[in-house]
Amino acid sequence: MGPRTMSLKTNPVALAVALALVAGCGGGSSPTTPPVTTPSPAPTPTPTPSATPTPVAASCRYGMGTVDTSCARNIPTFIDDVDAAINLLGQQRPELFNFNDSAGEGAWRVLDADGYIAGVIANLQAKDYCAGFDLQNVQVKNSNTFSEDYDILLSDGHVRRGASIYRQTCSPANFPLDPKDVIDSIRVAFFGFRCPDGVAVPRNAEGQLPIGCQGNLTATPKNKDGGDVDPRVHGTQIAWTLEQEGKYVDQIDYPDQPFNKSLIGLSLGHFSLCAVVKERRGCLNGEVVSPQ
Repeated sequence: MGPRTMSLKTNPVALAVALALVAGCGGGSSPTTPPVTTPSPAPTPTPTPSATPTPVAASCRYGMGTVDTSCARNIPTFIDDVDAAINLLGQQRPELFNFNDSAGEGAWRVLDADGYIAGVIANLQAKDYCAGFDLQNVQVKNSNTFSEDYDILLSDGHVRRGASIYRQTCSPANFPLDPKDVIDSIRVAFFGFRCPDGVAVPRNAEGQLPIGCQGNLTATPKNKDGGDVDPRVHGTQIAWTLEQEGKYVDQIDYPDQPFNKSLIGLSLGHFSLCAVVKERRGCLNGEVVSPQ
């Protein structure tokens, strides 16, 4: 694998372990929600939800979710209320939409994706749901028995409408979760080497570093299914420790890439390079070997 650059491009995580970035419950009821036809300002470039939203595990009276859940498509229970929450937001916040640019009935162009997602979640909370956002879908529940995921934004920046907004049902409910619950393990491994001319380069998985070579490593938080955890979930904080009985390796930091390290082989011996992210710890137990 290549160097870890902390890209905020969405990496799929297991659907059962999605992090609720905005979660909470409200009370009371909302008014009826007729469709909105009021025009809004001219369109702007297609918005996408923020790459760096602030995770919030707000209070939910139904309790926390679990990573030990089973998710599948079923008959949706909350779809009408999700649709009504979108309609209501059109009345409340018309500046979020361009009603003159529509991909279908009610499928208005979204001008502020963050405001749109947050507004729909707030309207669902006002209907006594717990609602959250897992960086891809809006999550909804009114108990811990099950939760449902809804994709309410098309890739071209329009509101998604109809049956296709429903994605899956997870039993028991899969949110909200703390980041440390999403991370199952930390994989620390070489992703490449720089060796003097004539020195054989080892395979990344061997955990060997020839004397005189520079080995580049990365720490990758993994979920319970072995997939990479989205960087927006685990954040940028990482703690590295290097353990060695002698001076077998030198370590070099990567500027602005906290999840990468480099080691230079100095003398024969064993070392352990470990990383801790959100209380999860992973190590590479490596060996400095003679150059071949």
